Amino acid sequence: MKSLLLWFILLLGIISAFLANNLQSGEKSDEYVLENVDALQAIAIANQWKWSNKEIKSSVNSREVVFQFPGGKVKKIPLPEGKMVVALAPYIKGTHT
Repeated sequence: MKSLLLWFILLLGIISAFLANNLQSGEKSDEYVLENVDALQAIAIANQWKWSNKEIKSSVNSREVVFQFPGGKVKKIPLPEGKMVVALAPYIKGTHT
């Protein structure tokens, strides 16, 4: 179980680094970046965008990854059937920021 979690974290890190490089190297629109990505890639993009202070809000529910763009446009990327995402929020001074 521990090794599976470590592999997942490593994979997420690699995907995040790859996507960050692609996002910086091109001048593609934010919406275009989300074309033809799977849910795991969408989560990595959401994490990258969170730290780059983009004005795009993202969330994950039981069925999809949801992106809300300035101006009201929404892009949804479905999670695979039979899979779920578990988010861990560290408790230091509170549960969420």
